[in-house]
Amino acid sequence: MNAARSIAILLFEDVNAIDVTGPIEVFATARDSNGHCPYKIESWAIGAVTVQTESGLKLCADRRVPLEPSADILLIPGGRGIRDSSTLRLLSDWLQSHQNKFSRIASVCTGAYALAEAGLLDGCDVVTHWAYAADLQKRYPSVCVKEDSLFLNQGRICSSGGVTSGIDLALDLVQRDISEKAAMDVAREMVVFLKRPGAQTQFSLPLKMQTTNSERLSEVCRWAASNLDADLSVEALAGRAGLSSRQFARRFRAVFGVPPATYIKHVRLDAGRTLLGQGVSISKSAYAVGFASADGFRRAFEKRFGVFPSAYQKHFREGRS
Repeated sequence: MNAARSIAILLFEDVNAIDVTGPIEVFATARDSNGHCPYKIESWAIGAVTVQTESGLKLCADRRVPLEPSADILLIPGGRGIRDSSTLRLLSDWLQSHQNKFSRIASVCTGAYALAEAGLLDGCDVVTHWAYAADLQKRYPSVCVKEDSLFLNQGRICSSGGVTSGIDLALDLVQRDISEKAAMDVAREMVVFLKRPGAQTQFSLPLKMQTTNSERLSEVCRWAASNLDADLSVEALAGRAGLSSRQFARRFRAVFGVPPATYIKHVRLDAGRTLLGQGVSISKSAYAVGFASADGFRRAFEKRFGVFPSAYQKHFREGRS
């Protein structure tokens, strides 16, 4: 058995609880081909050993940060505390002094602020919670903030977006360290719907639909989601909205940032993977959500989710056996 990879996660007052517990659960659940967990996880406190999270939950670190820190992966979570100037300075100063002691450094959510403040992201791409992307870019102009990505894995420096995307980044690290099967097994065990690719947007299209002020567009989207096997062409949708095709396409793209056809394809694929998880065959799933053929559904599914429908369904079937 190979030596376990060491993971250290930093704790501080007002840390976000899911930023900490989400990735830890992924690493602790991972198993290699021999059934062993290949990770050894420790939590280090920058200040007091016991910290209170944003939600009021108290976490107790294994110890304060060691005088001579070292780990394969250093994980820096986000939270309200990291936006406190004194905490941010403490974290960034510590990172500057010890950054070379870690093979990989990963941030979750607003943990990216600490990396940027320490100068570790100069000239690099980074992702953070979508609500703080503009502020991070303004405060650190030498950093290139990728607002729409779930996570970025750039080798030694990794970053993830809002809260639960830390789970996606951790799954990606498991896949790179062990295997794709190991990552998919963890995703199934944790009832994560699917191991999402890093390029997938944080702010989903259906969520944008729910938050848009355009009642006309929202109503059309709600109807489309309930009638996926209907004619959902731009012309048909525009007719339901009482707009010309050109007006509808222009307004839709202004609100959602994608053409209507892209939105419809994504909604159909999301519905299709739900059916697959329920045990519906690939061909029946494809036709039920409006694809003209099972082959077209397979290609679109693999392109969007990074896994073939058959492999996705196999993992769900194994999980129920």
